[in-house]
Amino acid sequence: MTIEQKIQRIADHYGYEPQSRQLIEEMAELTVALNKAWRSRHDYVETPNTDYVDYENILEEMADTLIMVWQIKYLLGVGDGELSRIVESKLDRQIERIKNE
Repeated sequence: MTIEQKIQRIADHYGYEPQSRQLIEEMAELTVALNKAWRSRHDYVETPNTDYVDYENILEEMADTLIMVWQIKYLLGVGDGELSRIVESKLDRQIERIKNE
């Protein structure tokens, strides 16, 4: 079974409401993990390395969040092209903002 098939099977089993609530929970857990890592690193640099304890927790929470986003994307019938166009537009807009700083 591919990742996409697994995502669809799980999403179909639970449905939109429970999975959208789970997405909110996973986003909150990712927020907590990032904030904890940031607060614990007094010597924080612009590009943190991976030798600190919170790195694995951040990866776990990122994976959980992505899985839930993919399920909601599937349940809402959002196409890759549609989402990619919006993502690219937002990225382009931010690049323009950076150029103007």
